Amino acid sequence: MAVPVAETARAALLRAVARGRVPPPAPVVRAPPAGSAPHPEAAAALAGLHVEELQLCSEAEAASIGGSNGGIHSSSSQAWVPLRLTKLPPAEVAQRPAALPAVLLLHATGVDKDSLAAQQAAFARRGYLAAALDCRQEALAASYHGERAEQGPAARDGYQQALVRAWRGSGERPFLLDNVWDILRTLDYLQARPDVDAARIGMAGVSLGGMHTWLAAAADERVAVAAPMIGVQYFGWAVRECRYQARVDSIPLVFQAAAADLALQHSAAAAARQQPASGSCSGSGEVTPEVVTAVWNTLLPGMLESWDAPNSLPLLAPRPLLIANGELDPRCPMQGVELALEPVRSAYAQLGDQCSIVT
Repeated sequence: MAVPVAETARAALLRAVARGRVPPPAPVVRAPPAGSAPHPEAAAALAGLHVEELQLCSEAEAASIGGSNGGIHSSSSQAWVPLRLTKLPPAEVAQRPAALPAVLLLHATGVDKDSLAAQQAAFARRGYLAAALDCRQEALAASYHGERAEQGPAARDGYQQALVRAWRGSGERPFLLDNVWDILRTLDYLQARPDVDAARIGMAGVSLGGMHTWLAAAADERVAVAAPMIGVQYFGWAVRECRYQARVDSIPLVFQAAAADLALQHSAAAAARQQPASGSCSGSGEVTPEVVTAVWNTLLPGMLESWDAPNSLPLLAPRPLLIANGELDPRCPMQGVELALEPVRSAYAQLGDQCSIVT
């Protein structure tokens, strides 16, 4: 019997996210470093609520338990996820069910979990356990988010250099996938908490957080409802239609490095054949569709073939799904989004439901 396309997409996505890693056998948390605290505006938004500041270990090899005090030692600071949980204070929580619905909020590029404090507070006051985390990398300021921020000169272009390292074989997957891994481990932790109703965990994010929401919800059915905002896009369509420039401009260094590397490979191959290097797109040093395809195949392995939006978004059916995109957003062109939504609407229709996009 043939495996459904959607399930093939999920398996391919999970392989790309895992990249050989295994999670800790049970969730492991520790206190954040001394001095970690919300920015004043975030602290003001959270005032009067119960707030927990934690670090969650997302990789088994990054933590070991030893010594009489059960100390935790990390071999990779990026394997520790800064996590903030917010809910009503104990006196008010006591008046509600023991297990609360939960929502995981995912921040946009260039900010951190403090940017979500007002939204966290609003959900908490409505009876949710509201969670937010700092992602590993952010695409504009070129450093790690929040408590994961690199210090010193490396902070200026840390993220973009991580993308270049990944292109050249570091094994990292800093564009989306390593953060999706951390999000799935956060689901493990939320599911294990006695104050969370594991059947009612929602997720929402904007921009970078919208992409994370889309992929995490496609990968893991524990996400009961998803709202990816201005993040859904059809990468393959953008390559075919040469509508990728805005996305390239958001992380230019990796595409420049890839174009240069591929041009050198082309020149070396031409020299080996004792032929002059041509000005073809594969050897010109320009960012062409071939270069963009090569970058996506390296940073997001299997995506173009198996888990691009038309294949992965239908995995959310029949769960409630809200997709909101900007009509003129050049990074997520609406023509591509509409094409990607055709199989999504079909999947929901087959289950007697509807899928709507808000623009």
